[in-house]
Amino acid sequence: MSKQAILHIGGEKTGTTTLQRFLTNNARALRRAGYYYPSEKNNICFDNKGHFPVAGCMLDAPVEFVSSKKRSTLPLVLQSLKRLSADSDDSLILSCEHFSSRLTEAKQLRALRDAISRDDIKIIFYAREASELVLAAWSTWVKGGVRDKLDLDSVVPTNRYFNHLLVLDLWSEVFGRENLIVREYSRVNLVEGDIRHDFCEALGIKLKNPRLDEDENRSLDAQRLEVLRHLNEILPMFEECASGWEHAQDIRHLVTACIPAGAPLTALMSNADRAMIKARFADANRELSERYLGGQLSRKWFAPDDASTPDNHASSREQAELVDVLRDTIVRLAEITHRHQSRRPSRKVKAWWRTVRQKFRSGTAGYPAFR
Repeated sequence: MSKQAILHIGGEKTGTTTLQRFLTNNARALRRAGYYYPSEKNNICFDNKGHFPVAGCMLDAPVEFVSSKKRSTLPLVLQSLKRLSADSDDSLILSCEHFSSRLTEAKQLRALRDAISRDDIKIIFYAREASELVLAAWSTWVKGGVRDKLDLDSVVPTNRYFNHLLVLDLWSEVFGRENLIVREYSRVNLVEGDIRHDFCEALGIKLKNPRLDEDENRSLDAQRLEVLRHLNEILPMFEECASGWEHAQDIRHLVTACIPAGAPLTALMSNADRAMIKARFADANRELSERYLGGQLSRKWFAPDDASTPDNHASSREQAELVDVLRDTIVRLAEITHRHQSRRPSRKVKAWWRTVRQKFRSGTAGYPAFR
């Protein structure tokens, strides 16, 4: 009997965290319906609701998207995947957006295909328009420690992160174009405007009363990102110090909650910028539409004919404005500290605050601005 596998490979910033949480929370219901989403806590192929170790084990450099607990078992992952695929007769579902963004060589995809070792392997990929993708991606990068300003010059067809055609052609080469399912990521185009419903509909998965939680991993607004980007200048990146980066992430989460809200993320890009990016990708997107979407890619992927659309671009913040926002952020942090100190907090609260201070000190160790 032919055994099926379904690989959800992203793309990046297309609701993957929401989908992975859905698949994890409904793993038992999926199993009853004949689908196996490996999500056991002790499964070395699984980490943080997705199959990030499977992607991580095929990369030479250390990876920040696999937890420190699972990094030590990365050399064993492909063999483990081969066993669990062989042991189950259910349709196997794997999900990791880094399959599409980090695996860039055919030999890596062949290694993945051989480890799964099933007769019928389907690839499902959600494509997001480049001018939308760069904003969502930059938000995630800043939350992860990036210090650079938004760079639109890097959003070009030669950059495979933004050119889905390059990604899909590689996967087509190894798995066959007939096995690729490509969906346009847009609320208007998704079934019920939701990637979870769309994923199940596209693959014929029928679940009775599935558990649906709130969407995950939403982007920050422009002001929070700008403050966080400046904070990153004194916090370590993963490449600089892996353990320090993990502590620094706790600091980023704490500070982010205290930054006053500002203009929406979309304000960082003008209508002219959007049109410019869409014009750059016009040829690639037309080919993407014809080759993988039956010519049905929506009009929003292409520059408008009317270039007189009013602009909504927000200029970069003046230094004085940024200082005001930083001041308000520090005041909020101080208020939190005062509340914890003035109310004779419980042992749990005291322990929590000690942990925060320790993580702050260790995360900024060696950075003069925090000495």
